[in-house]
Amino acid sequence: MRISFSIKKLISWIVLAFFFLFLAYPIIQIIITAFPQTDGENLPIFTHDWRISFANSLKYSLAATSCSTILGFFLAYGNNFTRIDRRFLKVNESILHFPMLLPTITYGFVLIYAFGKQGLWSKVFQQELFHIYGSIGILLGFIIYTLPPIFILINNSMKYLDTQLFIVSRLMGDSWYRSLYKTILNPLTRVLAVAFLQGFFMSFTDFGIPSAVGGQTPFITTLLYEGFMGTIPNFQFGSLVALTMLLPSIISILVLNHLQKKVVRYERPRQAAIKKNPARDWCFRLLYLGLSCFILGVFAVLIIIPMVTNWPYELTPTVNNFTRFIQDDSLVLTLKNSLLMALLTAGIGTIIAYSAAIMTSREHKIRKINQVIDSIATITNSVPGMVLGVAYLLLFSGTQLHNTLMVLVIVTIVHYFSTPYQMAKEALQKMNLNWENTAKLMGDSWLKTVWRILIPNSKVTIVDIFAYYFFNSMVTISAVIFLTSANTMVITAKLKELQHFGRFNDIFMLSLFLLVINLVMQGITHAIKRMPVSLFSARKGKKQQTKMTTIQK
Repeated sequence: MRISFSIKKLISWIVLAFFFLFLAYPIIQIIITAFPQTDGENLPIFTHDWRISFANSLKYSLAATSCSTILGFFLAYGNNFTRIDRRFLKVNESILHFPMLLPTITYGFVLIYAFGKQGLWSKVFQQELFHIYGSIGILLGFIIYTLPPIFILINNSMKYLDTQLFIVSRLMGDSWYRSLYKTILNPLTRVLAVAFLQGFFMSFTDFGIPSAVGGQTPFITTLLYEGFMGTIPNFQFGSLVALTMLLPSIISILVLNHLQKKVVRYERPRQAAIKKNPARDWCFRLLYLGLSCFILGVFAVLIIIPMVTNWPYELTPTVNNFTRFIQDDSLVLTLKNSLLMALLTAGIGTIIAYSAAIMTSREHKIRKINQVIDSIATITNSVPGMVLGVAYLLLFSGTQLHNTLMVLVIVTIVHYFSTPYQMAKEALQKMNLNWENTAKLMGDSWLKTVWRILIPNSKVTIVDIFAYYFFNSMVTISAVIFLTSANTMVITAKLKELQHFGRFNDIFMLSLFLLVINLVMQGITHAIKRMPVSLFSARKGKKQQTKMTTIQK
């Protein structure tokens, strides 16, 4: 028992030390760099450039996220409260999720090649439909970026509403709008706020879209990039800008804590039969079709451009672009680096997130340490990736970790830790809390119980965590843009470099390979989740679980 307790305590302390070293300490380094000894001089923070950049980030993020939240709500409503064929909805949902498999900087490039002066649709309609650089391009990019996660959040919550309350409300004489508010909008208040805050935070801290289609419009993320990677780097000013990017994080944490009190729970949600309404169903069909056609139309250039000799001047089909890509050692190395980084991040990140979740959800003897870990998990979701990248650049420059693939792995694990941790925690909390005690009575150690019982029963969640880390590692740009070198260049950072040289064929080729890798990994994870648990330890665990249930009875 003492050995088992020591192992648990050791795991908790290792997780805590990991986040002190790779989260708290780097942020402290930013503060030290931002506020050195100034001898009474004013800190150059609220400059004209900063005010314009911050205002632009705030304005465009609020506008785009408002559109995405409204659109996401209507899409979720059409998915849950209409009689549209399920297969039709599933296909359109898959198309809606498609942008999540690509980095945001690619969104900007495909928008340029779709709607720019020489773009695909400008050629089809014989005129430029709108000016893609600036406001329209940024808003379109942010909406494409934020809509899928916002829709997923609202749609998942809408499935658990008690829709029979709508009928009760109408029977009591409420108008259709009042019934909609009381039975759907009001219970979803917290979810809508969370979805809005997540979308706002994603767009406010994004670097890829403003750098691709922002044109001359400055943003807080591009200002931060120039502060560290510009012609004349200014680390103090860059650190100050990084700290101001934390302001939305602090506000979002306070708002979410307040909204926690507004959670609506149902003892047993009941689903009412949906009435026939052809006009309503056709309206939502057109909404889904319009959105799906727009997404496919935008990203069609990702496949078309690499297949032609020289867009838009020579449109003969060719495979020379593929040949040149394979022969370019730097591009192949970038592809290998991205794949290796994603696999390492997914593997190590899954172990850390699952271990932390076991400690906080199923161990109560070391509650104080676990409460700290739980609080840290909430904070990681609110720290912008670019802030972490800047912090790691300041802290690890000149150390053994500098310019290594491992520093990219660590920063990505920390940046995306919150969601995998919450996924694992929710899965583990749903399991019988007495399994460990019963296994102890049967003579099994704690580690054997974890291996034989907990892990097999949370196989699907573990695969989902691995996939989440893998996909985000492949598409992240904000956290790694400051930390790559020639030998550790990953796809998203390489896209920014290729943009500087105008090598758009290579940009689309890299993006296409990234998409194929993500689609293959998506297929593999779906296949694994459908497979029965076939490991000997898992089979033994199932037998042991049956015995444990018998003992408990």
